[in-house]
Amino acid sequence: MTGYKWNQDTTFKKGRLKPKIRFQTTSLNHNKTHTMKKLTFIALLIPLLASCGSVSPSQSDSDYTRTHPAPKAFDPNRTQYTCATWTPPPNTDVEAEQWYRAATLLHAKSWRRTVQELQDMVILYEAAASRGHYRAINNLYLLYTGTQGAMGDLFDQRPDRARKWLHYGLEKDWAMAYYWLFDALYEGHAGYSYNPKLGLAYLQKAVELGVPLAQYELARIYEKNLDNSKTAQLLFECSAKQGFSAAMDELSTFKWIDGKLNESLLLMHNAVRYGGEKGGESALLLTDVYSESKGILQAFSATPADPIREAAYHELYVALKGTDTTSGNIFYTFPRLDEVLPLPPAKTHWKGIYSAMSKEDAAFYQNPPNTAALAADILKRGIVKKEEIYWPPRKE
Repeated sequence: MTGYKWNQDTTFKKGRLKPKIRFQTTSLNHNKTHTMKKLTFIALLIPLLASCGSVSPSQSDSDYTRTHPAPKAFDPNRTQYTCATWTPPPNTDVEAEQWYRAATLLHAKSWRRTVQELQDMVILYEAAASRGHYRAINNLYLLYTGTQGAMGDLFDQRPDRARKWLHYGLEKDWAMAYYWLFDALYEGHAGYSYNPKLGLAYLQKAVELGVPLAQYELARIYEKNLDNSKTAQLLFECSAKQGFSAAMDELSTFKWIDGKLNESLLLMHNAVRYGGEKGGESALLLTDVYSESKGILQAFSATPADPIREAAYHELYVALKGTDTTSGNIFYTFPRLDEVLPLPPAKTHWKGIYSAMSKEDAAFYQNPPNTAALAADILKRGIVKKEEIYWPPRKE
């Protein structure tokens, strides 16, 4: 994937490096971002008010950038950032949370979803979003813009729906919505014109408001495109402190290169705890760390082989990333990982992936709801209208 290209006139050209973890993850009693996501994890701190009641079906269609003053321009020479923190808006609607979590079961199936399962996923997310459910809205924006490539080549983007939820978040003054606006301006998503310089200004604003995904993305720009690994590491650390697994994964590499192997191990372990795609990749690396051969991680040659830990991390890798024939679930998180699979020299008490989840999550995933029945009930009750949200396959 190509990255940013920086010109002498300080403008970006297309080809943005995209983070691989954006969708919001959750656990029943671990309600933090990964994108978003999940991100979405991340003991985030500046609380924002959640929406109460239902969402109006027609949000403002005006161009936000024409009706609001622009934030300060992004300065590529800037090297100092304060690690601000942010807490996503809480959800208090039990039924909306049920719909959201059911949607993530289908979301996790990725390209193995059927067309009907995709429609059910959208129905469930849209129903939760209609109640102001932040994480559902986050995932819908990213799905509708194709930011994750989650729809493959079978479905076109839905700029109308993406724009609706982008504007809803901006009207609520959600910090994450400024990240969505960055994406819209940089990529020309959600009906916005391509304006990378303004987009980067909104990315910087999201960073200053403490959005961990924004901190992670700007860190990658500093590292890959501005050749400033020091500032990149600072921003990765800001994001990692909030539990963002992708940032932990990146930081573990910095520590590994610097010979700080214990710190690297801890970061990889914590990335697994918070889940997401990068959590899965860290689990695979830890499988090598505790193997006899060490694989590509010869720097950890002094770490004793441990068949129990090797098998446990491999099981976690498969749970998050899947195999050639099965889907993983990037929405899994493992808040009890330190209890059952602590780092050496503590003894392990591993009893499978469910032993590392919260008890509520373990019960949910072992006895999942009937997603098709929930989606059908939503349509029957008129909570969302199929004709408004139906996502037609792309016509070849």
